[in-house]
Amino acid sequence: MNKNLPIGIFDSGVGGITVLGRALELLPEENFIYYADTAHFPYGDQSRDEVREHIFDAVRAMVARGIKMLVVACNTATAAAIADLREMYDFPVLGIEPALKPAVESDNSGVIAVIATQLTLKEEKFRLLFDRYAAHGEIQNLPAVGLADLVEQGHYKDDVGRKYLRELFDGVSADTIVLGCTHYLFTEPLLREIYPDAKIIDGGEGLARNIVRTLDLEKMRSEIGNGNVDVMSSSETFLPRFDGFFSDIRSILKELSHKMD
Repeated sequence: MNKNLPIGIFDSGVGGITVLGRALELLPEENFIYYADTAHFPYGDQSRDEVREHIFDAVRAMVARGIKMLVVACNTATAAAIADLREMYDFPVLGIEPALKPAVESDNSGVIAVIATQLTLKEEKFRLLFDRYAAHGEIQNLPAVGLADLVEQGHYKDDVGRKYLRELFDGVSADTIVLGCTHYLFTEPLLREIYPDAKIIDGGEGLARNIVRTLDLEKMRSEIGNGNVDVMSSSETFLPRFDGFFSDIRSILKELSHKMD
């Protein structure tokens, strides 16, 4: 494998930009290809077979361009196709799942609310994960129908998104919130308004660290990369919108970094 090839990051839409932003912070010397399958978004409301077909088509397009690693930055896509993708390709294929483990293990986790798409919550992969940790505390699964759509439309920093989240969490007393879809990190500032003291856990952070670990384990660090991002999509309408989403998520990640400091 040519270690100077870019890292491919795939998502059904803009959600994987949250992982791309984290990965660039950790790996400024790598190049990336970002693929948004916006022509077939959203995945969460489709059948498993439909989702798998879209995923395989998108990955073939990325592989034709040339990648050294595939990062499936979509919980729904990971649950539906990660095992087959690992069988199909000989480069590392990384996926993501709702971060229940760090949520349960965090101090004073209390009531854990998991927000995710309907398909993610129905997949066997998530059910097994839930069963593994259900005995460790109170976990509430909240199907966030339409939330990823609102993010795609840019309603993650206005009253439309604010109203949706307040209704979704109505009557829910959450000490820890698990973002079970990479799109949802865009809503972190609004969630912080509703739950100023809650711990918000995003699985994309762990995925970005796993990219670094895998590169080092496989000795695949680039020698010529410079943080370049090539953008691909199944819909031309996405390409001119990428920069706005990318700028917003970098601002959110910068603010999160300041809070941690």
